[in-house]
Amino acid sequence: MVSGNDVRPIEIRLPSDTSVLEPLQLIIEAVGKSAEVEEDELSLLSVSVVELAKNAMEHGNKNDPEKIVTISFDIFPNRIRFHIDDEGSWEPEKALGFNPGEGKELLLTRGRGVLIARNLAKWVEFGLTPEGKTRVTLIWPLN
Repeated sequence: MVSGNDVRPIEIRLPSDTSVLEPLQLIIEAVGKSAEVEEDELSLLSVSVVELAKNAMEHGNKNDPEKIVTISFDIFPNRIRFHIDDEGSWEPEKALGFNPGEGKELLLTRGRGVLIARNLAKWVEFGLTPEGKTRVTLIWPLN
């Protein structure tokens, strides 16, 4: 049995190229299955992570294929924790002019990916890594 202190994240490094999003969706669904996410929630989980990865590519890395999006995850007994990191320092409130999730993005052409992830996932937080790069943390509870 692995104790909480022995948990090591699994890391996936992707170029900022949207052609990798479909394979990423399959990987996230496989992660969800291995963690026993409910069958009807698997697509919700994968859509949430893929939307955040897409935002990291587009907004954080400005679609530069030389820049990397790193997705890491830990599976705990009661949750999966995902970190989606890019090489930018994008802060949604400053970039969008509003806090995503308040509903203002419904009428705009920007911010919908954040809204989708926030509404599908159980918990999403935006911040910066110690190096000052963008990090989105998504927590998916396990039953």
